[in-house]
Amino acid sequence: MSIVTSKKHVPVIPENIPADITFADFYSIYLHDMEVRLKPASLSSKQHIFSEKILPFFGSLPMRSITTQHVRKWQSVILRQNYSVTYQQLIDFQLSAMMHYAERYYDFPNPCTKAGHIGGTKTKKLSFWTLEEYELFISHFSADPEAFTAFEILYWTGMRQGELLALTPDDIDRKRRQIHITKSYTQIDGKDIISTPKTKKSERDVCIPKFLLDEILVYIRTRQIPHDRRLFERTRHYLFFKLRKGCEASGVRQIRTHDIRHSHVSLLINAGFSALDIAERVGHDSVSTTLDVYAHLFPDQQQMLVDRLEELHREEEENAE
Repeated sequence: MSIVTSKKHVPVIPENIPADITFADFYSIYLHDMEVRLKPASLSSKQHIFSEKILPFFGSLPMRSITTQHVRKWQSVILRQNYSVTYQQLIDFQLSAMMHYAERYYDFPNPCTKAGHIGGTKTKKLSFWTLEEYELFISHFSADPEAFTAFEILYWTGMRQGELLALTPDDIDRKRRQIHITKSYTQIDGKDIISTPKTKKSERDVCIPKFLLDEILVYIRTRQIPHDRRLFERTRHYLFFKLRKGCEASGVRQIRTHDIRHSHVSLLINAGFSALDIAERVGHDSVSTTLDVYAHLFPDQQQMLVDRLEELHREEEENAE
C-alpha cells in the first residue's frame, strides 16, 4: 500500500520594505505583483507609461517624501504636452493606481488623494463608414483573399482586431453559422501573445450570415489552414497598412481599423436593433456601455414613442366611430 504525501509548500514571506525606499524601487515591487494580475497588453501599456511619463519625474524620490505638491507639479508637466484628455487621464490613473496600492498594502501616504485628477473621458466624434462606403472600399480587395476575408469579418461581425487575429478554423462553427470568440491576439516586443479577450463578456458566439461563412470556408480551404493555426498570421500593422491602401485606391475617407467596429454598430442601429442586441453581439460589458458610446446614433426614441401614442389614439377614435 502506497502512502500519498502532500506537497511541501514554500511559505509566503512578505516583502521587507526599507523605510526610505525610492519610488523606482517600490515600482519594481508593484510591477512584480501586477505581472500575474494583468493581461500582457495591459501590463505592457503600464510599463511604457511609467518608464516614459512617471519614473523620470518621481523615480529617485523616497516614497514617503512625495507630497501633493510634487504630484501637482508633475500634472502640470503632463498638461503642457499635446496629449488628448483621454491620454492625460490614462497617465494620471497609472500614478494614482500605484499610490493607492502603496497606501492600501504598505501604509504609505497617498499624495494623489488631495492632488485631484487631470484629463477626462471626452472622446473625438466617432468615425464610421456607411454600407455604401464599405462596399466601395472592399471592392478593391477582390484579388486579395486574405485582406478581403479579414475586412469582411471585421465589418459584418464588429469584432475587435485582436479577436480577429486570434481566430483559427476551430473557432468557425459551420453547423450553427457562428464564430466562437474566446481569445485575443497581440504582439509585445516582437512576440506573439494569445490571451483571453478584453473582458468576460467579450467571450461570445457571434452569428454570421451565410455569405460570410461561405467566404471564410473558401479562404480556409484554398489556403489549406490547419485547424489550430491562426486564420491571419499577421499583426495589427498589417490591417492598418491594408486599410490605408484600400482607402487610397477606392477614394473612401480614411478611418481607423477600430472604426470598422463602429461601422458595424452603426449598421445595426440603422437596421433597428436594440442596444441590448448590439451589446451582446459586440461584447460590451453592459448595455450602458453601448449607450454611452453610441447614444447619439440611436434615433430619437422619445419622438418615436409619442408618434406611436398618436397612432394608438387615432386608431381608438376610428374604432369608436
